[in-house]
Amino acid sequence: MLIPALLLYFALLALLAVISAAETAIHSVRDVEKQLQAAGEGSVARHLREISANPFAPLQQAQLLSAALNLSLAAIGVWIVTGPLKVMGWNPWLASSLLFLSTVILGDMVPKFFAARAPAVVLLASLRLLRPLRRVLDPLTNIVDRTADALLLKLVPHNVKTRLPVTRDEFETLVEMRQEQGLLGEEESAMIHEALDIEGLTVRDCMVPRVDLPLMSAEDSDAKTTAMLERASGRFVIVYGETPDSVLGIIDATAWKLAGRPSWRDCLQTPAFVPETMPILDALNEHLRDKTTPLIIVDEYGGLEGMISRREIADWLLYDAAPWRGEAAEIRDLGHGRFLLDGGARLDHLKDELGIDLETEAAGIDTIGGLLFTYLGHVPKPGERCQLGEAEFKVRRVVRARIQEVELRLKGRPVDPDEEEK
Repeated sequence: MLIPALLLYFALLALLAVISAAETAIHSVRDVEKQLQAAGEGSVARHLREISANPFAPLQQAQLLSAALNLSLAAIGVWIVTGPLKVMGWNPWLASSLLFLSTVILGDMVPKFFAARAPAVVLLASLRLLRPLRRVLDPLTNIVDRTADALLLKLVPHNVKTRLPVTRDEFETLVEMRQEQGLLGEEESAMIHEALDIEGLTVRDCMVPRVDLPLMSAEDSDAKTTAMLERASGRFVIVYGETPDSVLGIIDATAWKLAGRPSWRDCLQTPAFVPETMPILDALNEHLRDKTTPLIIVDEYGGLEGMISRREIADWLLYDAAPWRGEAAEIRDLGHGRFLLDGGARLDHLKDELGIDLETEAAGIDTIGGLLFTYLGHVPKPGERCQLGEAEFKVRRVVRARIQEVELRLKGRPVDPDEEEK
């Protein structure tokens, strides 16, 4: 009986060595990026990428299997020491010490040493062995998780919080750790940090300023209000009473056109007024959750400061990730010698389309946003103007220190008198 027991013991010990090596390799999964690139698109490479993307599930399965193997080895070892070896005259303390040392060295230390030296090789080797066991391990892992959660609910008092809320500093530290481990890319980490920065933003930081808002007087004639709604560059037009500070409502110019251009009074919407110091998150939760109507931002005296909608907040978060729409979308003709330019419009493209030469001696500047940034020498505010030759530029929108939209007016071309007042 001793020989079969020893064979079973060392077979389980060999399996434990594979599991221990796999645990260490999973912890070092960030070091196998070069091997993943060289592995191509085969099934093995696909499985390795799955582990690299989410190492926690296979690690939990490996730990569960390791615990089961250690328990089995302990039971068989006790039987061998107290049974056949004791009958053969072996000292139980000496036999158990030798068996324990061999288990630790062969089943834990040596496999982990090799796994730390060559994690990719160990992952490839252990994957072929452990992959078929997932059909058994996956249900067992789910059962263990549910059992642990049930025990926590029963044993932990209700007045004790089992999970404390994560603070911002802790979350940022966790993101940095995942980036160092290779589980998060640099761009993903930067986007998460930018999303966290929204906590410190107010509506003033993301609003469309008053100078860029399309304003329409309620006392204007029907012909003038219709013309205003027709040529509105933005979606919303603000209607005011005696002065622009006495806002009466907002008209959705797009909805007005789709409705067949009825009387603007039938399309007038009453917006919510918020102070310029209101945090962005409060504005989203309280006013912009299920509404398409933007918010009117007022200063401490109740004067019109600007307007904000979910679009401006999305622009702040996702402007860098937004796909490029092509050169045709970089220049929009607003009529009467006015053009709306994308901040990334190339200078050579402006020269080809509009015939204006904006070449600069500074190296590395090839977009209108970069040119204005260099010329002004600082991050411009919306509404700031500058003159370059025959062209007059007005910054329309700035997102995270990037010039996003610029209005261009060319001298010598007809200008609408109403627009000239702006």
